[in-house]
Amino acid sequence: MAIVQIGGKRLTVEDVVAVARGGQSVDLASTAAEAIEASAASLETLLLAGRSVYGVTTGVGALDNQTAQLTANAAQQRSLLRSHAAGVGKPMPVDQVRAMLLVRAHALAAGFSGVSLRVVQTLAQMLNSGITPWVPRSGSVGTSDVVPMAHAGLVMIGEGRASIDGRWMDGGLAMERAGLTVIDLEGRDGLALMNGLAQSVGIGALAVNDARCLVRLTEMTTAMSTVAVGALFSSVEERSVSAKGDEHTSASAAVIRSFLEGAQGADDGDRDSGARIREHLSTRTAHHVCGAARDAVGHGQETVHRELNAVVDNPMIARDGWMTNNASNGDGTHLAQAMDLLADSVTTLAVSSERRTARLLDPSHNGGLPAFLVHPEAAARTGSVPSGLMIAQYTAAALVAEMRMRSVPASVQSIPTGANTEDYVSMCPLAARRALWAAAQARTVLAIELLCACQALDVRRLPPPPRLQAAYDAVRARLPVMIEDRPPGADIESVVSVMEELEEA
Repeated sequence: MAIVQIGGKRLTVEDVVAVARGGQSVDLASTAAEAIEASAASLETLLLAGRSVYGVTTGVGALDNQTAQLTANAAQQRSLLRSHAAGVGKPMPVDQVRAMLLVRAHALAAGFSGVSLRVVQTLAQMLNSGITPWVPRSGSVGTSDVVPMAHAGLVMIGEGRASIDGRWMDGGLAMERAGLTVIDLEGRDGLALMNGLAQSVGIGALAVNDARCLVRLTEMTTAMSTVAVGALFSSVEERSVSAKGDEHTSASAAVIRSFLEGAQGADDGDRDSGARIREHLSTRTAHHVCGAARDAVGHGQETVHRELNAVVDNPMIARDGWMTNNASNGDGTHLAQAMDLLADSVTTLAVSSERRTARLLDPSHNGGLPAFLVHPEAAARTGSVPSGLMIAQYTAAALVAEMRMRSVPASVQSIPTGANTEDYVSMCPLAARRALWAAAQARTVLAIELLCACQALDVRRLPPPPRLQAAYDAVRARLPVMIEDRPPGADIESVVSVMEELEEA
């Protein structure tokens, strides 16, 4: 994979995933280095001219009417990192921290922050050296993610905590072991490090990636369940779907149709007299649910791409000497609303999936399959009454219930902060975290459906359609057909791993 350039081009979701999860190296573009140095020189000129610069010659937040002496500048920038490192809770996972560091480095490379070049260079070196600062998950309200980035910034000055090679240690020791030099702060380095929406946008990029993969997995799993339960295929036929006039629904229907090609299934003419001629809505409308999720993913991706490449700081200081102390680009309302929509769409995918699982297990609705997909040989082998996959649906129901419980939007949760100086905040980090969490939950719900669909195919002695053979084989490579009862929890976890592998394929 090519090295991801900071400041050289527009970052994408794929770039963030490559650095955050793939360990891809980064490099600072030469043009970005020039822009950073020019902005820093502008800051110095403004200070020499006696201009008031927020966070440099003043305090911050509700203290912005108090004067800070330039002779104490380095101490103030260190103090800002220390005082703002107020996060609590478990540390952010490594991929989320790496995403956050990349996003902030790229924003600083735009050359509007007056930050020292060594700050951005050190962020890049930390990514390339595998240093992961200890950053508690909670604390940001989305009017710049100052809390998490303050924790990350402490490591750069030899404080805080960080891990290297999976071992936690003092931040200064981690920098030393990676062969990196801790930095002295000047100008507005501390404040510039903390500003921006790096936590929210980084997590948002991962959420968009995971939700995008999840839509495809849902389309695949829906097709497997459709065949396994002996359902009609006609709901996804092109003429019917195109009448809706929605491109995303049509795209999902086309994918499901492609997975169904060559399947030994039913069409409208195959049903016996007296049989139902319509399918349950969890099957019949699956392409609409997936289409809506595609729409949400597209909106989320567009919003994240914009935020990934936005100039987000205050004050903003251009190379030509222009400056404002009153910028508001650190607001995350757009991102919060996009992430709320994404989380709700992902939740709906899980809701629909759980209903298909329930149908597969219910002898009143599963097209003649045994109750709970108990294998025909099970009773003879054990002499007992097997439960089969009965309780797997309980797990899906519990996961869906928790997703519903957490479906309150974050974007309407503003609580004034900073003595009412920041009397509106977007809460976008909460929205981004919920979207990423929802995608992980939904993946498990889908894994349960796929587990049941594969069992149903085996009970029917029905091969999967050609384009689903690889997914079926991947499940069976890890799990044999369930004949005698065994713990479904371990099976579910195994299929989750299969899902993750299919995402990467």
